[in-house]
Formats: sequence, C-alpha cells, structure tokens
Amino acid sequence: MDRWLQQFARTNLVRSSDTAHDLKTPLNVAVLNLELLKMRARKLMEQDDPKLMAYAASIEVELRRMARIFDSFFLLSTPPKGEGAPSSVELPPLAAAAAEEAGYTLETDGQSFRTIGHEARIRQAFKLFLEGAASVLAPEGRAVHIARQEGRFHLIASGRPRAEDFEPTKIFKFYYTDPSGNPDLSLATARLIAETYGGELIATQESDKVSLRIGFPPGEE
Repeated sequence: MDRWLQQFARTNLVRSSDTAHDLKTPLNVAVLNLELLKMRARKLMEQDDPKLMAYAASIEVELRRMARIFDSFFLLSTPPKGEGAPSSVELPPLAAAAAEEAGYTLETDGQSFRTIGHEARIRQAFKLFLEGAASVLAPEGRAVHIARQEGRFHLIASGRPRAEDFEPTKIFKFYYTDPSGNPDLSLATARLIAETYGGELIATQESDKVSLRIGFPPGEE
C-alpha cells in the first residue's frame, strides 16, 4: 500500500466506531420522531389513512436498514476492539459448528486448515454466510460442503435460487432485499469480513443451480 494511503486507512481504523455511533444517533432520532408523527396523525384523523401508514412504514424500514449498514460497514471493516492482532485460526471446526447451528451436517474430512484472523469474526462470517444462503436458495435440495481449491479453504452452499429473476451481483449489495421483501445484509456483511482477512465470497450460476462460496487463504503466525 502506498504510504499516503496508509494514513487514510489508519484514520478510518481509529474513527470508524465513533463515526458509526454519530451516524446512528440522527437515524434513531428520526425513527422516534417518525413514530411520534404517526401517533399525531392518528389523533388528527378519525381513522388511519392506509397510504399514510404505508409511507411511514416504508420510511421506517429504510431508516433501520441504514442503521444496519452503518453497523456492518464501519464496525466490521476494522479489527474488533480488545482482541489484539489476528492469530492463527482453525477453520474446519468453525465451519462445522456454523453448519450444525444452521441445520446441516458437514463433513470436514479431518484435515487441518489454518488462516490468520480473529476467531469471533470468522465464526460470524460463516454464520452470516449460511443465513444469507438460506435466504437466496430454495430449501429443497440446498446443500453445504467444504472444498480446498487453489490452496484456500472454502465453505460452499448450493441449490436453486428462490427468486425467478435471481441476479448474483445483487445479493452482495448492502441494499439487497430478499425474495420475501425483507432487507438482508447477511451476504454483504459476510463478504466484508472475509475480505478483511484476505478471503472472498463469490456466487456462480449454471443453468438453474447457484453456488455460493466463502473462502479464506492459508496463513501462519
């Protein structure tokens, strides 16, 4: 990294948590005042106006979505407070535990694979990855397995997409909305965590099958 860019990165590291809090404060105030506005509108009208309530609900959804984006980006793009430098982390047990929690039985092949990272963050990345996979992939035929490709450890979820108009590029956006109409930052956040430790999260599609793949590089302390 160029020396002048290092100062940008260092400043972002130091100020990210405070910035996230500062950004969320006006959002929380806006949500509170929106609720007060709805209450006032009900008092002024003899009955609820469906359109007014729908507009208010939509605004609230977007404000809460913005708050979650701030949390994900500003807090998870920097190291966790109080945990020190990244250390060597064994990935197969973390992947297996996350899969079991999500309802899968994962065969880990018994081989070790270690990367450099913060264990809590990588555990969170696997959890979010599987939550996101459940959101975009139909439950029928959905499967999870691990692979070691090009020297990297990969956790892979595959199956048919829930949405007929599925687009792989959209599911990694922080503004993504799932097929049920709910804001879903799971895959975007999992990708952010993976990339901070030199990993990746990608999606590929062949015919009616989609594969989601989160991977981490090998590492030694």
